[in-house]
Amino acid sequence: MRISLQLVVQDDGGAPATVTEIAQFERDGLDVGSLGLHLEEAKSLLGRLQRTMVAAQVAEAVARTSVCPTCGAQLACKGHHHLVFRSAFGRLSIDSPRLYPCRRCQGDARSFSPVARCLPERVSPELQYLEVKFAALMSYGLTVNVLQEVLPLDHVLAPSSIRRQVTTLGRRLEAEQATDARQQAEVERRFVRDTGAQSDPRGRH
Repeated sequence: MRISLQLVVQDDGGAPATVTEIAQFERDGLDVGSLGLHLEEAKSLLGRLQRTMVAAQVAEAVARTSVCPTCGAQLACKGHHHLVFRSAFGRLSIDSPRLYPCRRCQGDARSFSPVARCLPERVSPELQYLEVKFAALMSYGLTVNVLQEVLPLDHVLAPSSIRRQVTTLGRRLEAEQATDARQQAEVERRFVRDTGAQSDPRGRH
């Protein structure tokens, strides 16, 4: 038996759908060793699916932002570079063109990268969550081993990178908590001020 999996991408512009074969499996007979997907097959499948989906999403976003929103003129390309994005389903190298703004509508504005604007952080929230979650339960080294065992990461994780993610997230949470505390204190201060003015007989008209 031969099993093929295809990914069909249909954009919103009415263009013909693109069909990409992302996996092909062969099975002979039925036993516990051949039933369904194997772990390595599943990891490879997820990695290919991720790369194909990301390529389609990036291509659509670049096409949408490559025209002037005011006059519809095609924007000139200054050059290309690659962004590295780490996800739970693989390390991605994403082509990122740099575009010149429309000179007629925006004058001498600086060139920009639409992909970099869309992806200010280069690690997916899911991978950050998994790294921090497992690092809270076991050592950084064991966290690396577990993640590389079950996910199609396609790159070597290091305990030091896990440590940096945990530290960065911890600092971000502390900053958010401090901001929330300041906002709550300001609300309480205004409430006390307003209720005190209302209850003070000298504040009545």
